[in-house]
Amino acid sequence: MKNSNLKQSIGIIGGMGPQASAKLLEVLIAICNRDYGAKDDSDFPEIILNSIPVPDFISDGTNINPAFNTLQDRIKRLESFNPICFGIACNTAHLLLEDLQVKTKVPFTSIIEEVTKKVVESQINKVGLLVTPVTISSDLYQDALEEQGIGVIIPSKGEQEIVDEVIRNILAGKIDKADRQKLIIVAKSLEKRDTQGIILGCTELSLIFPKKISLPIFDSIEILARALLKKFFEEKRIN
Repeated sequence: MKNSNLKQSIGIIGGMGPQASAKLLEVLIAICNRDYGAKDDSDFPEIILNSIPVPDFISDGTNINPAFNTLQDRIKRLESFNPICFGIACNTAHLLLEDLQVKTKVPFTSIIEEVTKKVVESQINKVGLLVTPVTISSDLYQDALEEQGIGVIIPSKGEQEIVDEVIRNILAGKIDKADRQKLIIVAKSLEKRDTQGIILGCTELSLIFPKKISLPIFDSIEILARALLKKFFEEKRIN
C-alpha cells in the first residue's frame, strides 16, 4: 500500500455494548494489515469510534426516544470528522437506522444488509439466527433474508433466553467456556433443524463464539468491518 494522507474517516457509533465496539476496531485494523497491506501508521484509515453509554432501549422500550436523541446528537458531532461512511456496532440498534439516516447525508453501512449479502453469496437456503430477543421480534433479519429467498431458523424460546443470558454476561465482562459451550449446543440444535449456516447477529457473540464449527459462520462484526473498509478505500481511490 502506498503511503497516503487520508483526510476522510470512518465513523462508528458504538457503546452498545462497548466490548463489541472495541472488537470491531481491532478487526478493522487486522483486516487493514491482512487485506490492504497496511504497514505504517499513515496506511490506516482514520477511524472515529464513539462509544456512547445510551440508556438500555433494547430491554426497555421507554428509553428508545432518549437513546435516539443521544445518537442523532453524536452523529452530528461525528460529521465534523468528514466521514466517508458511518457504521453502528450493534445489530439491534439497527432498529433506529432509517430514522438516523434521515439526520445525516453521510451514508450508513447496514450490518443487516451486508450480512444478508454474504448469506446470499454463500448459496445456502436456510440460516440459523443467534441474536437478541428484540432483534428476533423486530424481524430485522427475517425480512431481509426472506426477501432474498433465504429461510430463517429461529432458536426456541428457551434457547433465545440462553443466548440473551450469554450476551448479558459478556456485557458484564464475564466470558467463560461454559457460555461458549451453551452457544455451541444451541447452534447444534439449529443444525438438526436443517440450518446450513449460523448468523452471529449480535456483535457481542463475536467475542465468544468458536471460529470453527461444522457450519459456516456469518460474523456480523467481521462482515461490517470488511464493508466499511471496502467503502473507505474505494472512495479514496476515486478521490
